Amino acid sequence: MLTEEEIRTIIENLTLREIIEPALDNWIPYQSTGKTMINLENGKIKGVSIQMNEFYSLEHDNHIELYKIDLEENLFDEEEFFTEEEYEKFLNFKLNKEDEEYYDDYNPELLSEFCEIEDINEKERQIKILIENYEDYHSNNYQNFEHAIILKYYDEEDYTY
Repeated sequence: MLTEEEIRTIIENLTLREIIEPALDNWIPYQSTGKTMINLENGKIKGVSIQMNEFYSLEHDNHIELYKIDLEENLFDEEEFFTEEEYEKFLNFKLNKEDEEYYDDYNPELLSEFCEIEDINEKERQIKILIENYEDYHSNNYQNFEHAIILKYYDEEDYTY
């Protein structure tokens, strides 16, 4: 098992992308939660996908959760995702779909289809938005972030602040 100091070192040396991307890779909108985990035995970072109504026990798996994207989480506003010009095209694209209920609702499949047609790297845009949204919290609350992670592994009495 890793020591507290080894865990701190791993966390301190991770980029925000290394924290976010494994969770994003394992997140399926409305189907599965994506998590980024540290293996407490070898220090490796991995992504985990947890399907709806599935239980994943961290205690029995020797992992600490670093980051999570809930299955029902809407990661961004469509307007935030696109440039102004792209957003206008996207709205027209949504209107031209046979089923007009798409227009008001967030629809990940429709967004992916549009990105493919327009040659937009959807994953890179998602990562960029997630990093921007998380960056302020992470940098302003780093000690709380680290403290919460370490406490999942150590008892409060044993934790060195």
